[in-house]
Amino acid sequence: MGIFRASLTFILGTIEKIRSAAIRQRNGKITEGSNHKEIRELILASTGYEPINGTQGFVTTCGRFVGRREAAGIALAAGQAEEIADETLGLSSSDVIHDFPIYTDPLPEEEETDYEFL
Repeated sequence: MGIFRASLTFILGTIEKIRSAAIRQRNGKITEGSNHKEIRELILASTGYEPINGTQGFVTTCGRFVGRREAAGIALAAGQAEEIADETLGLSSSDVIHDFPIYTDPLPEEEETDYEFL
């Protein structure tokens, strides 16, 4: 698969997977979220500045912060991604196959029902 070597990290019989997108700021603080845009917005809201000098990456199920390129190998090996859209960049949040439903349509409204008690 191009420049990526699929690798598995075994820790106590478990396969390391990607847990979430993350940004590591220059002060070492790591903020996690569902995608990097959301994380930038969270940091901006809490600190008042956008983390333009932060490192974008991912946090694994083992608690490690990894860069986009290492994350690509982990996601491919763990079956969390089928392909990487931009091999030069590495893993992007949109490359990850989510194992939970993503709702794009609004949920149906609940019907109003008049109950008549006799």
